[in-house]
Amino acid sequence: MSYLKIPLTGVALPGAQYFIIPKDNISYVVAGAAVGGLATVDVFLKNNSALGANGDALRIQFGEAAPAAGFSLVDAIQDAWVSNPGGIVSTVGGIPATLSVTAPGVVGGQALTFCTITGVTIV
Repeated sequence: MSYLKIPLTGVALPGAQYFIIPKDNISYVVAGAAVGGLATVDVFLKNNSALGANGDALRIQFGEAAPAAGFSLVDAIQDAWVSNPGGIVSTVGGIPATLSVTAPGVVGGQALTFCTITGVTIV
């Protein structure tokens, strides 16, 4: 079985440094509703019995309103979901929040800061 590892940088799950989702239990991934002006991504599960009657998806909360231009939080989660097919764990990360500018008005490709994941909640 392989897993999607979501590193956490907030206090949403005290003591936890990451959250794990079995990849074969993921049904689909979509952009979630903004929470407090910050971006979210919803990961819908095939089998939600572990979530109880509370919901059928996990909402990944970011510490930023959006990633840098040209990047997608949903794509980053989906890329980690489908990557590393022969491996055990794929880690979500490296999503640029800001990029360097190489010329006036032109965005470069080097990340200055990265999006942080501050929590995972049931929706």
